[in-house]
Amino acid sequence: MSKKSIIQQVFCALGLDSNNWTSLDTIDNGCQYILENKELFHKTLPKRVVGDLTLLSSEVALVRRKSLLAFARRLAQCLEATALVRKRTQVRENKQTVSKYSYRLVTA
Repeated sequence: MSKKSIIQQVFCALGLDSNNWTSLDTIDNGCQYILENKELFHKTLPKRVVGDLTLLSSEVALVRRKSLLAFARRLAQCLEATALVRKRTQVRENKQTVSKYSYRLVTA
């Protein structure tokens, strides 16, 4: 298996395979796929791209999501001319302003 096909499978599991904006919850659901295939990533991808994946099993959602998005950004950087961009929208819920984040994989 080539590096490019493995990276494309990861983006597909995270929901970043189309040109649409993907919510943070959808991306977080793909974390289990990465944990299951950790050994495959260590074998085929460079060490600087894989990095430390231990925080993906954290119970704290903020820590897990930050680690997951950092891994996705390193993968996007490995594919040349690709980036992961973020969009923030603010909505009112229960008389409070809440920020909702969406992500999109952009290729040149």
